[in-house]
Amino acid sequence: MKLRRRYLFAGLLLLPLGLALVSWAGVLFMAQGGMTPLRVPNTGTRQLSSDPQVLERGHYLARIGNCAGCHTRQGGPPYAGGRGFGTAYGRIYSSNLTPDPSHGIGSWTREEFHHAMRHGVSRSGVQSPVFPYANFAHLAAADLDALFDYLGSVPAVAEAAPADVLEFPADLPGAMLFWRMLNYRPVALAEAAERSVDWRRGRDLVNGIGHCAICHGSRGSLAALSDAAQLGSSTISGWYAPPLDQLSLQRYAQGQLAHYLRGGLVDGRGGYGGMADVIAHSLQHLQATDADAVETYLRSLPPAPRAATRPATLKASDQHIALGTRLYTEHCADCHGREGEGEAGKYPALKDSPALTGPDPINAIKLVLFGAVPPSTPLNPRPYSMPPHAQQLSADEVAALINAMRQRWGQRDLAPVTADEVRSKGGIAPRWGA
Repeated sequence: MKLRRRYLFAGLLLLPLGLALVSWAGVLFMAQGGMTPLRVPNTGTRQLSSDPQVLERGHYLARIGNCAGCHTRQGGPPYAGGRGFGTAYGRIYSSNLTPDPSHGIGSWTREEFHHAMRHGVSRSGVQSPVFPYANFAHLAAADLDALFDYLGSVPAVAEAAPADVLEFPADLPGAMLFWRMLNYRPVALAEAAERSVDWRRGRDLVNGIGHCAICHGSRGSLAALSDAAQLGSSTISGWYAPPLDQLSLQRYAQGQLAHYLRGGLVDGRGGYGGMADVIAHSLQHLQATDADAVETYLRSLPPAPRAATRPATLKASDQHIALGTRLYTEHCADCHGREGEGEAGKYPALKDSPALTGPDPINAIKLVLFGAVPPSTPLNPRPYSMPPHAQQLSADEVAALINAMRQRWGQRDLAPVTADEVRSKGGIAPRWGA
């Protein structure tokens, strides 16, 4: 009898807690869209358009969305998937987008495709946040139709993508749905009727098919973007993606950012690292009017809150800076100039270079160690390259060189780069799916 009373008393105590947990889960479930995202259409049509204008429109959208860049493994057939993405919760492999009926989307209806793009849920289940469905949800129905028709026209490839390799707790059943409940909040873009047509077009490109926040947006501990509209910087795939807003873009004269996005040089600077891939495979195909629209929108963004940087408590010694200055004269000055002025159309100026002004020195470290070359584009058909110095300079020398350049042309108040940082950040991280 006493034992029964204890169980009854414990039940009465736990019941409110259980009800509170159920209520909390219900609120979160509704916040991520309720049942609507989970109701994958099982009816519809697959009839594809053969209209050349529609297919060309779909091809353009696929290019500026860099669909092939993510859905093509290295050396593999276009859009056949299989490219791996390293994340904090495991390795995710992109899916096959070709019209193969067994391994691709050849048996999907148009309605299924719309649903997967807008909600991130397909017949294979809830998708990882690596897939930017929060951005693609903003695409107009006509654009989704054009993409579907274009993908239906590419060669079918009977090739299955590898299974994702997830780590605990992401490997638990329902983990992706739980992630959505905690982090995903579908929000439509505001009308913004008071804004110019150019601004609205730029906003739609940046927050929609361009999904710029995937690289330039800040993320929390669960890989969730803090705010899809804020492009406050991030370190991804071994490179630092700088903030994109009215403050950080002041270094560009009007029209220069659009020129850069389409593969041109600005003060001798072209895209490098992950951005070189994006320009080569995607952004160089931007129509000039769309590139101008993207610049208009990005220049209007207020600065996102920056992570507080603590004042440097350690200073590089005069001897250390003198070593870096000597190394600069020996290895860098012939191209970048003794005063870091560069040479127009060939070699970038170092003053206000994001690689030197950014809080993360990883870009400067990798550029010194491995060199760089911008992509060859119609606006820069014969790019000049920077040679690697990994076989010539030690970690201590690389640190000294970067610290000397930072003192002259970058951020003087940041803590000096150490040899240990060069060793830890100078590794060749897997590129997007390599």
